[in-house]
Amino acid sequence: MSKPKIILSKCFSQPVRYNGGIVNDDFVNALKEHIHYLDLCPEVEIGLGVPRKRLIVVDENSQKKLFQPETGRDFTAIIEEYSKKTVSSLCDIDGFILKAKSPSCGVLSTKLYRGEAVIGKTSGFFAETVRAYFPYLPIEDEGRLRDSSIRTHFLIRIFAFAELRELLSNASPKKLIDFHSKYKYLIMTYSQKSLKELGQLVADGKMSFDEKLSEYREKFYIAFLRKPSTKRHVNTLLHMIGHISKKLNKKEKAHLLSLIEKFSNGKIQLKVIIELIKSLAYRFEEEYILFQKYLEPYPELLNLFENN
Repeated sequence: MSKPKIILSKCFSQPVRYNGGIVNDDFVNALKEHIHYLDLCPEVEIGLGVPRKRLIVVDENSQKKLFQPETGRDFTAIIEEYSKKTVSSLCDIDGFILKAKSPSCGVLSTKLYRGEAVIGKTSGFFAETVRAYFPYLPIEDEGRLRDSSIRTHFLIRIFAFAELRELLSNASPKKLIDFHSKYKYLIMTYSQKSLKELGQLVADGKMSFDEKLSEYREKFYIAFLRKPSTKRHVNTLLHMIGHISKKLNKKEKAHLLSLIEKFSNGKIQLKVIIELIKSLAYRFEEEYILFQKYLEPYPELLNLFENN
């Protein structure tokens, strides 16, 4: 399985927080073993020390500013210049995990002040620049990743994008067909429209291969923008068991369908059905099913963090 390339806030590995602390997050620590990562701290890299006086994001006449209350200094221009320069230099990146609530890195979790009053939440300056430059990549902070559905969505995307990146580095028509076949049911779960468009693109015999790869890359990213609903998972599961249903007896079919109904009603976890489908595919030697990324879109060890 290809290792994603991730940008991490440096405070997950080094004591660079404003108070000289380090962030010890179990999920991020476990993920590090499965990724390549580059860590950075925008606040340190614009010249602020460790420890440092507190920074806040302020709404001033509908303009966001990065302000240091104790000194009265405005760091807006400095952080914006740093963010644009740094983000524009990044390439071959599959996602970002940034520090929650940070004035530079928070993802929709940073306090927004007007005067001394908190008037809402916003994103940090670096996080906003990342979103502008990489609109299709997963960008989260460790606070949001405690939500199991957000975490699963994030993991699926970074590992899928890593494998796509690896394909594009040494592509051939056959490799593209194999890649698309492997991701068929995962793409179907996210977007049937995207599955149709990507399938048509792969089959197009008139387009140049370089152009095809470029379009495939963009449409593949777009396919994974929104988390799929339970209904979409049910549709995918029914399609998958269609490959083996003729080999099942009536009681086995009924049991499998009853499990899908329980999943649909939130009574059991998706992985229960996936493990059963895997077992049946092994039993009947259904290699096409076992080939599907839908059954294991990221390393199984990371399922230790899944609660739903």
